[in-house]
Amino acid sequence: MRIEKLARGVWKFTDWAGLCSNVYLIDIDAPTMIDLGSKEFSRTLVRGLKEIGYSPADIKKVIYTHLHFDHIGDPIVFKNAEFFASQTEINDLKENKIGAFFALFGTNPNALLKGVELKPIKSNSRFTIIETPGHTRGSICIWAKEKRILFTGDTLFHNNILGRTDLPNSAPREYEDSLKRLARFNYRILCPGH
Repeated sequence: MRIEKLARGVWKFTDWAGLCSNVYLIDIDAPTMIDLGSKEFSRTLVRGLKEIGYSPADIKKVIYTHLHFDHIGDPIVFKNAEFFASQTEINDLKENKIGAFFALFGTNPNALLKGVELKPIKSNSRFTIIETPGHTRGSICIWAKEKRILFTGDTLFHNNILGRTDLPNSAPREYEDSLKRLARFNYRILCPGH
């Protein structure tokens, strides 16, 4: 694992060993994780948090950019956290329309998120939530205004590489509008999912 301090109160955790998203910790008003990587990455992530002076008990919020297996991690590790995703992602998970995609990787999101109450995320004074359907119908990006950091999940990768839109829960027809929405943000740091 690689840990990189991106700005004051913002860290990036990268898994070099497996299929896992980047994970971010942003501590502005409360320690908040953006995505959790894969379930297998969770133990490594806990060690990484300890290296920078945090424990899983310190994390108050987890915001998912979307609910694919390589982003939802092992939420049970974060016992004091509230969990957030877009309402569309929550609805899709409840209706199990995306189950086939997860089954391809031997991971069932319903099992991973069992006992976790997912709440719909809304913008607040610290974060602007940007609905960016494309990679999934319910994908979101997160704008941290104060830091001028844009967290893009799998909507937009480093060097403007576009995320996939050929998955069972993708929304390819809406993707171009989502990218236009992101173009309005004058970010200083881009924090993609991969």
